[in-house]
This record gives sequence, structure tokens and C-alpha cells, in this order.
Amino acid sequence: MKKGLIINIIFIVAITSFYWIPLLETKFSADYQVYEPGMMATNESTAKHGLKISQFFVTMNDGSYTFELGIHFIIILAFSIMAFKNIKEELKETYGFFLISGIISLWMSSKYFPWRFLPQEMCVIQFPWRCLMMSGFFFSCVCALNIYTLVKKFNSKDVAIISIISILYTVALFGMIPYNKDMKNIEELDLGNVSGKEHETIAGMGKGEYLPVNSYKNRFYIATREDNIYTLEGKALIENEVKNGSNYNANIKTYDAEYTILELPYIYYPGYEVRLDGMIAQSFETENGFLGTIMGKEDEADLEVNYTGTKAMFISNIISVISGITFLLYVWKKH
Repeated sequence: MKKGLIINIIFIVAITSFYWIPLLETKFSADYQVYEPGMMATNESTAKHGLKISQFFVTMNDGSYTFELGIHFIIILAFSIMAFKNIKEELKETYGFFLISGIISLWMSSKYFPWRFLPQEMCVIQFPWRCLMMSGFFFSCVCALNIYTLVKKFNSKDVAIISIISILYTVALFGMIPYNKDMKNIEELDLGNVSGKEHETIAGMGKGEYLPVNSYKNRFYIATREDNIYTLEGKALIENEVKNGSNYNANIKTYDAEYTILELPYIYYPGYEVRLDGMIAQSFETENGFLGTIMGKEDEADLEVNYTGTKAMFISNIISVISGITFLLYVWKKH
């Protein structure tokens, strides 16, 4: 099993390259607010969101989230002791791994896990109940093995036990469907602003935590900035500006200064490509957290901006595709 576990871990890391390689590249290419200490969560706030044991079984009418494992898990997991006694010897190690992993994941989502004493970096999870996703995966394997083991010797006694557990659990759930009456309609929120208002929603983020640090510090600048090129240093004539999503075109002519620094209407993230007369130009993050570029003295060029992604993104996608195909061939050969 150890060899198989190592092989599967390698496959998981390789197949998910399309995600974690660009994530690391983005992290190291600039300072982003999400990585600032205490921005996402602190040890105390993370621990505060841990679940009570009762919430694994019944969702009370005190919030908008449902945390319970679900009746299908509860009932089938109740037969784990009986199943483990009858399971095939060669499957017991695998069964134990998934069962213990599921219990640990459940513990991590609870208020009894020592989040307060763990390194701050682990608190990026924000909400311990996200670990329920892992416990759901592990327990689904346990439940499948339980059914596989017990269904062969299923009798009237088993039917009676399952029926009693089902009835008791259904009664416990009755009248406890959560509904949050205070939930705001999205039409009442300011969608898309990053100006620091109390009630605002930003597409793709909560309160601008995924902005570059410089952009986060200048949220009012973002909210009030016009959607065109700004000249930060030097002097330039800018004509025929056309912006269409991640594509931008303009004619630029610089004047007297030794160089001209232009701030383009895009927040700085790796993957943007700036071209002057078709040639790739230097790009960087401005003090405001936007994409910037430089032109020389008395220069004239057609400026073009496109989001093309980075070489690392392209390579990581290839690694993921090749790894996925290799994994399918590996499974087919094994079975």
C-alpha cells in the first residue's frame, strides 16, 4: 500500500500542476494582500469557526450553512465495526487508512482541533469546516466498503437496525432546515467596488484580499481611476485607445523627457504581455499596483496589451494533461 500511496501522491501533484504552479508563480512575482499576516484569518478567528460535535449530525436553525455529514453517511458509517470484522484481510489496511483519515478530517473541522497553536500559515484555510470536504471523500470510500462487505450477508436484522437508525435520524432533522432571514439580496449591494464601503461585494473576492498590496492600499484610487492609460512620469500623447476586456490598443507618442512611465488600465498580475510595435516590452508593477511599461525619449509606437498567460502556466497545463493521460493508462494496465 505504501508504494501505491506514493505513486498516487505523485499523480495528484502532477495532475494538479495547472493550479499550484501558477499559484506559486503569482505569489513570488509580487506582494499580494492575501499573504499578509492576519489578512485571511488569525489563529483565534480560525479556531472560532470550528464546529460543535452536534453540527455533524443536525443543522440547527441558526445560520445559512449545513454542516451535517448527511443521513447516508451516518447510517452506513454506523456499520463500520460490523463491517471491519468481516472485510477481506487484504482490504483492512486500506479501510483503516480511509476511516482514520476521515476521523482526523472531521476533528480538524471541529472546535476541538488546536488551531490556536498551529503556524499562522495554516490559518489561510479561514474556516475549519472546509475540512468536511476531505472527510466526505474519505468516508465515502469507507461507506462503499461497508456496503460491499455487508450486502452479501444482509438479513432481516440488518433491515431492522437500518430502519430504526433512519427513523431516529429523520425525526431529529424534522423542522430544523436552516434559513437565514437576514441574508441580503445581491441587488442591495454595491457590486464590483473596492472603495472600502461597509456593504460591498467584489466579483471573485470578499474585500479585495487578492489584490496586490499596492492596489489594496489604493482601493479608492482603483474605484475612481478612469479606464485608460495614465502617464506617471514624462509626457506622452495617447490616441485611439480601445480596451476590450484583456485586450488593449493605443497609439503612443512621447516627448521631451528621457523616458516616460505609463500605467496601463490593468491591475498587476503575471500573464499580461505588453508590445510596442509588435515587440515585447518591459512590464512591471507600478506604485499603485497596476501594470506599467516604459517608453524612451521622443518615441512613437502602437501599444498593445493582451493577457496570454505565462510560460509556467503553459508548461503546467501540459504537465497536467500528460499526467492525466498517464494516470488513465496506469489504471488500465493495473486492472
